[in-house]
Amino acid sequence: MEMFAHLTAPNSEKIRESMESLLQFLQMTAQISGAHTVDFYTKDVWKNHVAVSPESVLEIFSQQQKPCYEFRGVPDLSNIFSPTTNQLVNLESFVEAVQYNSLMHPGLCTPVEEILETFASQRADKHVKEIKTDQFMNDKKSHEVGIMSQFVVALANVYGIKQVIDLGAGKGYLSSYLSMRYDLKVYGIDSSHTNTDGANERNRKLKKYWKVYKTDARTTSKAKKSDQKTEGLLPKNSCQDVNADQDISRQREGDIRCPRLSNLEPCRDDDLSLLSDSSKRTSNKESNKATFDNSSDSPFSFLDILPSGAVEMPSMSQCVSRVLSEQEKEQRKIENIKAKKLTESHVYSPLTSYVTADTELHDIITDLEESMMVGLHTCGDLAPNTLRIFTSKPEIRAVCSVGCCYHFLSEQFDEAGKEQKTESWGFPMSQYLKERRWYIGRNARMSACLALERVAVGQGLPTDSLFYRAVLQVICKEVYGITQSDQRVGKIFSKSSSFTDYVRKSLKKFGQDDSKISDHEIVGYYQKYETRRNELEAFNRLKVFLAPCIEALILLDRLCYLREQENLAWSGLVKMFDPVKSPRCYAVVSLKQP
Repeated sequence: MEMFAHLTAPNSEKIRESMESLLQFLQMTAQISGAHTVDFYTKDVWKNHVAVSPESVLEIFSQQQKPCYEFRGVPDLSNIFSPTTNQLVNLESFVEAVQYNSLMHPGLCTPVEEILETFASQRADKHVKEIKTDQFMNDKKSHEVGIMSQFVVALANVYGIKQVIDLGAGKGYLSSYLSMRYDLKVYGIDSSHTNTDGANERNRKLKKYWKVYKTDARTTSKAKKSDQKTEGLLPKNSCQDVNADQDISRQREGDIRCPRLSNLEPCRDDDLSLLSDSSKRTSNKESNKATFDNSSDSPFSFLDILPSGAVEMPSMSQCVSRVLSEQEKEQRKIENIKAKKLTESHVYSPLTSYVTADTELHDIITDLEESMMVGLHTCGDLAPNTLRIFTSKPEIRAVCSVGCCYHFLSEQFDEAGKEQKTESWGFPMSQYLKERRWYIGRNARMSACLALERVAVGQGLPTDSLFYRAVLQVICKEVYGITQSDQRVGKIFSKSSSFTDYVRKSLKKFGQDDSKISDHEIVGYYQKYETRRNELEAFNRLKVFLAPCIEALILLDRLCYLREQENLAWSGLVKMFDPVKSPRCYAVVSLKQP
């Protein structure tokens, strides 16, 4: 398709060059990205791997509110680490290399605005006013769903498809929004029964409110008609005006209009929790008002999330006439049946299924047709499996996958390059990296989950809990002889009143006798390492710096895999979201030949 040719994307040679540079840099910095924070003090990680001061590392983050990417050509990697001690000695060169090897490097990513502009003629909502989603989603989810839904609809219209498959649909925010707002038939597949059960219940509530609205609309309309003395003439802002795409939620009090949703029956707590994340943070009364009040100050109406034409508005004859003719009654019956079918089609279908690369979609979706596959923060191996399904199923015409939870990715090879005994894996996908038997490692994949932009503005890094765990490991080693660092304490930090309380709860979870150490000794350990806390914080900042590079390798591997396939019109990495609001902001997008 000619329009695909205008989209920016790196060619295969550029992708391989970027991956080669990444491999060289990540191999050099593996001692930092692969270090376990738990072992920070027991293995004296800072002294062994870093020769610069902790203050100089922390200063980099304090100097800027957002990371500033400057590209001065290929960085010199030879002076970053000492050739004799292998310690980090040149922080400036380290930062330059990080920036050079990130996805922010010119030409690697396609801005989402470019694709939306390219497909502007295909967008169904180009003349529709912006919908406020922040009243039934939190800020992060509202940001993600608002952008991704526009993107998905534009691509769906390119192919003329009406069916979307949402893998890892979770609570169904993207799925329900796509189906109700854009009249798409969406199947949301999630492996969790809890998520799909919750999504089904949410659908039931939406249907309930829609049914109540229609009943209330007829009752109120009938009452309004008795006040109309106009013999066929309607005042301005009448029901006819509402049908002409007027903003229902902002009609004046004195206008003749369809009933306000505030007249609906009161919402129960469980109703609100299924319709809005914000209800958890407000009282029942406030949630009711924020979500369902259609007064002139209300920023959101339940009607706003329905597509144009889904609402059965009273016609002029319904507003004026006192008695309906038999013909009008029959017509209304037909319209009600159509409205019911229309409403049913807008509520998506949540399905529970564990999806792998070998999953047969026809076994899950009986009416499978030409579709687009999407995934908004698909966890671990589900993201690469989404791409494998896309390339192997002719019915799937396009894919838009935003992955997350890189630490849950399975790897085909171990540190020694030996192939793991497993039928499927999440990394590597491309033949290019398979030939190199490349291995990342869990600690480095954990580092890839860190959010550089968020940490730069003071968010996202739990320094206190990391410090507690590192000092706890010293106690475990010196007092209890425990040397392995893979024991997890879970959420004990948030439930502890002090470091002493944290240590005792953790030791009991490990099955150890906490009477072997006194409170005084525990406090002594805390005070001893408190003076070295800045080393731990600085080292974690270095790991945060490396996060975009590790993520870049994972995503370029997926892009390289797509480029190795045949019959794909376009494949690229799209920067979809604001990384401060949504750290996993890159989508892997691919389109088949039309």
